[in-house]
Amino acid sequence: MQTAHRLISAAVLAVLAAPSFADTTTYTDSAAFLAGLSSPGYTEAFTGMASPDGVAAFSGSGFSYTVSAASGLYATGDFLGTNQIDEALTINFTSGNVTAVGGNFFVTNISNDFQSVSVKLTLNDGTIAMFTPGSINDSFRGFSSTQTISSLTFSAPGVSLYANLDNLTVGTVTAVPEPASWALMGLGLVGMGAIARRRKAA
Repeated sequence: MQTAHRLISAAVLAVLAAPSFADTTTYTDSAAFLAGLSSPGYTEAFTGMASPDGVAAFSGSGFSYTVSAASGLYATGDFLGTNQIDEALTINFTSGNVTAVGGNFFVTNISNDFQSVSVKLTLNDGTIAMFTPGSINDSFRGFSSTQTISSLTFSAPGVSLYANLDNLTVGTVTAVPEPASWALMGLGLVGMGAIARRRKAA
């Protein structure tokens, strides 16, 4: 019996010591992404917005975040982007337990005309999505994670091009147990089964 207890204790300690990694899902369809949210979340369409002086801050439905770029931001009244070419657009989530974020991510030229070029999005957990939208309509990407999302970066799109975003939605998804939690529950059940068998045999 002592041997069984020692084995279970050692296994539990090993699981607790192991790092837990985020399980992130990427969406290409906005309807599927929105359907997965545990509440409506907060959507910002940047409609009628004037170009901000420095970092832009947004908040709603218990969530808040900032959008920034090295040389400032430019707003068209329809979407928000970088003020200078070939700069990254960074979103930092500052409050609310953001476990889901999605929106339209695309590139334009100086005339605000859509350009079909490669887009690279990176989450703080290292998740990367690379794609080439054929139009603004198919430029949606969304992410849901088992851990809090603290930032998203739209990498610099290239010479003479500007990174832009629109219809940004932040929210939460229903939490699911991480692998470490499942392992602990499994070990607990095994231990209970071993104790029950021991009692029957006694």
